[in-house]
Amino acid sequence: MNWRVNRTALSLLSKNNPFKPTPMRLLATLTLILLTVIAQAQKVSGKLVFQPGQVLSVNTKSTSINLINAMGQEIELKSEAIADHQFKVTNTTEESHTLSHEINRIRLTSEGMGNSIDFDSQKEKDLNGQFGAPIKELLGNKYSLVIDGSGNTLIAMNQGNATSSDPGMLAQLLGSINEFTGSPKQGEASFFKVLPSTEVGTGDGWTNTIDRNGSKVEEAYSIAEINDNFILINYLANSATTSKGENMGMEFTINVKNKTEGKIMVDRTSGIVKEKNLKTTSTGTASTSFGEIPVNTTTTSVVTIN
Repeated sequence: MNWRVNRTALSLLSKNNPFKPTPMRLLATLTLILLTVIAQAQKVSGKLVFQPGQVLSVNTKSTSINLINAMGQEIELKSEAIADHQFKVTNTTEESHTLSHEINRIRLTSEGMGNSIDFDSQKEKDLNGQFGAPIKELLGNKYSLVIDGSGNTLIAMNQGNATSSDPGMLAQLLGSINEFTGSPKQGEASFFKVLPSTEVGTGDGWTNTIDRNGSKVEEAYSIAEINDNFILINYLANSATTSKGENMGMEFTINVKNKTEGKIMVDRTSGIVKEKNLKTTSTGTASTSFGEIPVNTTTTSVVTIN
């Protein structure tokens, strides 16, 4: 405990104190001292704790609203992607953890320009339709990870066919679910890497830079709250992305700048992410044979782990 805080507390009890030590004043002072000690003691680090055989059920939901200005008209496209997948802990030590990942179900909906999509990977007729083949590829793309004690990737092993990197319509519909469709590279932060390896407390912040599918992402984190059950973290990220595609024989290139803000909840005991709530605003242009078309997208993503 800080010596000056003790000295202040003692002076309140002194007979020479000009302020009469009433019970209320004494209680307020002791409460302040207690809160100060608690705040100083609330330090956390990024050490992860897994249990052998543990299965982490992950639900990811990404909702996007796209606004495109073309020929003086504003076109709105709405889409939603939901994925149920899991990480299974196959081995764990003090220094590293081995996890296997697989996607169990994907649901997609989209509406705009008079067209609509309603896809569910658990429906046979949908798997035989437009998105059936690439979705089957995603479902079959299992991988295993070996991560260090704080979540950095040591080894990544794909099992089955690697997923397609085609940034077509399906990739656009999947949105933030793409984060889980392929394993991270060796040396990269895994999904479980959030807290730094050094101790941090409320108000402390740190930054990180990652290369995600060829795009540089600048991340900033800060501790908003620490209690007995969870750690609440503020998250901010900026990036720029370029993607190419084709629709009805017309090729296009989309260049956008992205800003993501939100909060991440981490379990206090295990250090494992429990929930992510993020909102991404993307502004840019689509280059087509008709010229430059302004594009604005708002995406809300929620990831929960049980």
